Amino acid sequence: MDGYLGPRVIVGVDGSVPGLAALRFAVAEARRRGLPLHAVRAQAHVGVGDYREIDLAFAEAFGGLPEGVEVHRELMLCPAGTALTARASRPGDVLVVGTRGRGWWRSLLTGSVSRACLRSARCPVLIVPGPELSRAARSRRRRRATWRVLEDHAQSAQLTGTQPWTG
Repeated sequence: MDGYLGPRVIVGVDGSVPGLAALRFAVAEARRRGLPLHAVRAQAHVGVGDYREIDLAFAEAFGGLPEGVEVHRELMLCPAGTALTARASRPGDVLVVGTRGRGWWRSLLTGSVSRACLRSARCPVLIVPGPELSRAARSRRRRRATWRVLEDHAQSAQLTGTQPWTG
């Protein structure tokens, strides 16, 4: 680790669309504040990933490592929420995470990293939503999947001679 003991900007890196939005925001925040950026990739198992995952996220977001920002890449072997809140522990640190915006009930079921960070962090947490286009595409996929289920149900009802479900 570096010998710098001042505040930092810490960002969770996962390669998702909201994660890339958070990475872009974190780089801008690190530039604005003149702080080093710590890109943290958490993984649950040994050998699942390496620093290439972080490098791929920077390549996707910026075409490579951004200019004008001191970047530190870190891998941690623990759940993402635990890793990020453990790393963002100094006075003045800022933690940046992306969110898929799945809603309160779904994040309770799936274990939202952003929610875990809000509960446990000892520093400000900036939650960056994914782009609107990403949310719109997810909504279209849900509608198409729902229609497929309804069409399949209607088709199976016709094959078996039962009444189709009309909701």
